Amino acid sequence: MNILLVEDNDIDVEILKRSLRKLGSTGSLMRAKDGVEALEILSDDALRQQLVRPYVILLDINMPRMNGHEFLAQLRQTEGIKSARVFVFTTSASKKDIELAYENYANGYIVKPDSSSELSDVLKTLQEYWRLCKMPDAA
Repeated sequence: MNILLVEDNDIDVEILKRSLRKLGSTGSLMRAKDGVEALEILSDDALRQQLVRPYVILLDINMPRMNGHEFLAQLRQTEGIKSARVFVFTTSASKKDIELAYENYANGYIVKPDSSSELSDVLKTLQEYWRLCKMPDAA
């Protein structure tokens, strides 16, 4: 599973990387620190070419400059990238955040687990889901 991780918290990034390594993941991981940086990556042909396709976006909600909701709204209006698969991956279990994410066509909403074993379970499930999904060549 190839991932564009949109996450401002360095510790969360390292925890996710460590969990992916423990799972033996062979996919690539590219990071954007916020929604602005993620849109720059996705909108710039040279930067987007660095993403290994097909990829999934794991998106935090609470970030500076452009939060996850703002990113999703902008992404879904941008030709060429609006169909990207996005799973919100955040600490917020707020009903409002969940509803807003799905209103902006998030493909899933995952609350970050508290333990590394739970995180491993989430990542295994996401990898298996991704393995089973058929994607268009240009995804």
